[in-house]
Amino acid sequence: MRWDDLLDRPILLVSGKGGTGKSTVAAAVACLAAGRGLRTLLVEVEPRSQLGHTLNLPDPGFTETPTRHGFSVLSFSPREAALEYLRLFLGIRRIGRPLLRAGVLDQLIGVAPGLRDAMVCGKLYEILHVRRTNRRDQGRPLYDLVVVDAPPTGQIGSFLAAPAAVADLARSGRIRRQAAAIDRMLRRRASILLVALPEEMAAAETTEAVGAVRAAGCSVPAVVVNRSLPKVFARGARSVAEGLSGAEFRRAAEGVGLTVGPREAEELLRSALSQDQRHRSQHAHARRMGRLAPLLTLPDITGAAGPELVGALAARMAAPEGQTPRPSVSQRARGGADGASGPVETPTATLDGPLAGARIVVVCGAGGVGKTTVSAAVAIHLAEAGRRTALLTVDPARRLATALRLPARGERTVVRVGRGMSIEAIQLDTQRTFDDLVRRHAGSAERRERILSNRFYRRIADTLSGTHEYMAMEKLYELAAEEDHDAIVIDTPPTRSALSFLEAPNRLSDFLGGRLLRWMLWPSAKAGSVAMGFARFGATAFSRTVGRLIGTDVLSDVAEFLAAFEGMYAGFKARAASVIEVLRSPRCAFLVVAAPDQPSLEEAAYFLTRLEEAGMRARALVANRRHPEATILPLGAMDAVNLLEGGDVKERAMAAVLLDGLLRLPRDRAEASALSAFHRAHTAVPIAAVPDLAGDVHDVPGLRRVAARLFDEG
Repeated sequence: MRWDDLLDRPILLVSGKGGTGKSTVAAAVACLAAGRGLRTLLVEVEPRSQLGHTLNLPDPGFTETPTRHGFSVLSFSPREAALEYLRLFLGIRRIGRPLLRAGVLDQLIGVAPGLRDAMVCGKLYEILHVRRTNRRDQGRPLYDLVVVDAPPTGQIGSFLAAPAAVADLARSGRIRRQAAAIDRMLRRRASILLVALPEEMAAAETTEAVGAVRAAGCSVPAVVVNRSLPKVFARGARSVAEGLSGAEFRRAAEGVGLTVGPREAEELLRSALSQDQRHRSQHAHARRMGRLAPLLTLPDITGAAGPELVGALAARMAAPEGQTPRPSVSQRARGGADGASGPVETPTATLDGPLAGARIVVVCGAGGVGKTTVSAAVAIHLAEAGRRTALLTVDPARRLATALRLPARGERTVVRVGRGMSIEAIQLDTQRTFDDLVRRHAGSAERRERILSNRFYRRIADTLSGTHEYMAMEKLYELAAEEDHDAIVIDTPPTRSALSFLEAPNRLSDFLGGRLLRWMLWPSAKAGSVAMGFARFGATAFSRTVGRLIGTDVLSDVAEFLAAFEGMYAGFKARAASVIEVLRSPRCAFLVVAAPDQPSLEEAAYFLTRLEEAGMRARALVANRRHPEATILPLGAMDAVNLLEGGDVKERAMAAVLLDGLLRLPRDRAEASALSAFHRAHTAVPIAAVPDLAGDVHDVPGLRRVAARLFDEG
């Protein structure tokens, strides 16, 4: 498999678990395609401004903007795609301001099963097909390839299945025909490139994603193994390095003019052996993913970010097959006598103090930073301290199941964690929790059965924006108010909006009692006044517009569903207020998890601000997978590497150890600097650091190792 083979189809959707670098890989593929002479458009379908951050560009918004990299960029929301659809296909150039100002269109896009993602896919259809055939759309740029920074792997299956779901709901008419055409486009003209890190949980999630993509009838031409570590030792050199002592290493270094202290020598040997072990572990996981699809590998490029990293990856993609250039060592990393400052110290703490007195621990952060690992480790520590502990997750990718080796099914599972203790692990069943809420608030058996049997309701749990998060908060409230757990840890879901779980209680209750409900029901209301007459007129125009957007059958299903909920709004609103009260209570502690790099810590700072705005406060930041500050080698270390590489196997092993230290230094210094800057800006937030542990953390013993770094276990 070659990188150029990815350019054969006109649509390439790039997906991956959060934190795998899928946005950077998508940008690098766009660079490769542009360099091959293809008219290329890079599209961001989740308006997170990630494109602008990756390429150091202003957010392009809903405008196809050329870049200096040779391709154009576009970032849009489902709402913008829906408005364009109404203009192009239905000739509706203006929608009433009340409709947009009330947020009704946004709510409808969020509630109709599959419509949100179908609108996004419809924009891709417009780019590749409609503007070539529809006179209303002619004259816009044409492209040979559209590279899409797609939703993460936990959502890619539902994203690809969305057009077929809309076609099934619509049953007839234009919307059904167009949704079916978009579905055919995805199956026949699109490829899905999955990006993964060579780790246990990423490999498990990639396996599930490949199955979901193929179930949607789409192809996976390759899996990108990103941030692959280089082999430290050549064949036979590792066993020699394992037998080396610090004194031997120092003598050999002195023989080539390099002075290394006793502590530094031991640290260099330990780090090189640990790095080589991680490379071996990565290689095993990569082989596992290679059984799913052909592999394309990208190296871990330290010290580069943004456009520089995109360019480096694109260059690697464009290199002739079989060429693997030697990792480069920056000038600053060649030795410590160039004026580089020493280690940047950041004070760290354990979580014992921040979590003292907390009954509820909410673990949050961006995707891919290790929320699940930290959540499980905290729960294990609390259980082993003698507290009756529940661990709750809402996670479509089942990371918690992988981490704790849980069975494939089952909402609640008792996990033995040692010392005679256990935790109750709860994997949220969103539909069952929603059903329980309906039974609680329905008021009558007739209304309850009317809702539970509604065709639209049976599909809403997986599609209504915020439902997963709301049900997670509902389950948290149930555990806190109705059960006798001493401690409850919640692993928040990876979502399109990283803190959407905080907004979910109000968002869902507002939807069920908001303007969309009233606009849907007004046409059938009795007009007893002039004002109601105007309301009926507006609602009828709304119904005509929306009916043309989603189809009259779907509109009827939505109206019937909302009518069944009329009168239940007060119960949902009261429950939502209770959930918010629990989250704001002094016994609820928030932990923000971040990777120890600048982009992740910047997002963590945003989380802290959002929590404070919501009346909640983070008790601590967990810097996960922090690398220790690498030894600063004396000037001339690279010259010593070159001399030792020409010697016997022992000298070559020593050269490998020195080279590993030089390669790691830029990354380690950047992490230390980023953590120091975060601490200066947020001095009131304690920082607990978990080191980058050798070997994967995917079972109870591994999680206990993480807990030992988070808490003072005596």
